[in-house]
Amino acid sequence: MGAESGRLMAVSIDKEITTQEIYRFQTPVKMDSRDRRCWDFPKIIDEVITALTKASATGSYEGLAVDTWGLDFGLIDKDGEIIELPVSHRDHRTDGMLAKAFELVGKDRLHNESGCQLLEVNSIYQLLAIAQQSPNEFEKAKHLLFMPDLVLYALTGVIGTEYTIASTSGLYDVPKDRWAAELAKDLGIPIEIFGKVENPGTIRGVLKKEIQDKTGIGAITCIATASHDTASAVFATPLLSPGSAYISSGTWSLMGVELTKPVVNEITMNQRLTNEGGYNRSIRLLRNIMGLWLIQEVRKNLKENGEDYTYAQLVELAAKEADPFATLIYVDASIFIHAGGMIERIQRFAKNTSQPIPTTPGQLAQTVFASLALQYAKTCETLSACSNLPMPAIHIVGGGSQNEHLCQLTADISNRQVIAGPVEATAMGNAMVQAIALGKQPHLTDTISARALIEVSNLGLKKYNPSKDANSNTIAQVRTRYERLTLEDMR
Repeated sequence: MGAESGRLMAVSIDKEITTQEIYRFQTPVKMDSRDRRCWDFPKIIDEVITALTKASATGSYEGLAVDTWGLDFGLIDKDGEIIELPVSHRDHRTDGMLAKAFELVGKDRLHNESGCQLLEVNSIYQLLAIAQQSPNEFEKAKHLLFMPDLVLYALTGVIGTEYTIASTSGLYDVPKDRWAAELAKDLGIPIEIFGKVENPGTIRGVLKKEIQDKTGIGAITCIATASHDTASAVFATPLLSPGSAYISSGTWSLMGVELTKPVVNEITMNQRLTNEGGYNRSIRLLRNIMGLWLIQEVRKNLKENGEDYTYAQLVELAAKEADPFATLIYVDASIFIHAGGMIERIQRFAKNTSQPIPTTPGQLAQTVFASLALQYAKTCETLSACSNLPMPAIHIVGGGSQNEHLCQLTADISNRQVIAGPVEATAMGNAMVQAIALGKQPHLTDTISARALIEVSNLGLKKYNPSKDANSNTIAQVRTRYERLTLEDMR
């Protein structure tokens, strides 16, 4: 499940790995009684049931697992009922919560006691918003379930908390591998609602009998996979060598490096890096970059104005722009977090920074793609400095790996090879963790064998080398311009 759309994928694992999309749906959003932007959870489960019904007609299945974005959650009461709809991290309830947390416990504690980035949409600041705005929700709450665990609970009736998704919250002490109890207490967040953290690959239960009957899919085993979608995607990324960077490119761009131990210091705090969990308790040192959310919102605005473009058409128009770096935006500026009015906000940013104002679809799209590539290059340098690893290549997986223009821009600006694919890394990683848990594939037992399976499968991985005609002086000047934009935002 992604923040834009959800889908059911059938994954076949033998000597090669293949995927088939069974069903896709728009991830439903709904405003609640408090006028908060929420995920319409009953509708999500209806869509999941429809998906499983369609799957039941296509064959039999060994396992079922759920991966989603991080950050968001639902609260469950003593009777096992969800208290309110899960609120989206795009809602405004966290506005000002980062500053409030600084006031209550200090910036250093927030990073050092979790290893997590200081990002206002994180679970910890959503929970602080509840403590400050609607504490009665905590009075009713017995369990907190992050989105993939919440969906699995609806399917199995079993409560559980998986490691990789817990690590995105800002309340899990990744360096010490435990909940940050003192931090929660000092922010007014009840630590008792957080459950025991399970490893990815834990068998959670069996699909509820009522859902078996409704869908016809049978008593399928439900598994807590690497349930943060980025953790699944990284598991299926055939890294060129230790120290290669990865970008899981979707609504968010999660850019990082795989490590065995967390890195927590002043650089990681100030550069908004986070330590998140991976398979087998590995660490993903990464940065949440705004990602394709920007172009998704631009496309939505254009359609509202009567201009309906596909993503491919916007990429084509962007590539034709005569001056590819005419206007740049700092993609992680807080002005771009929320939904609605993205074109106006890009134009306002351009005006406020004395740049040409993009007006055409091509100019808007190129502003987004060039700025994303610049942030990728900047983040790559920071990751290399923090990990002491060389970063010989950048792997881009997920939907964004199909954007050839963005891949080439990233290679040119970073002066590194970009390896694109697999597109379906998340689904493949999800399924391979399931397969290891079920123990029915003797050739698939760990991360090394999983990535070997990806390499031998015919997945159409594509390599982009820095262009020979890319002007290094021009790129250096553009990177300096972008750096100034980031410094202005930090002030």
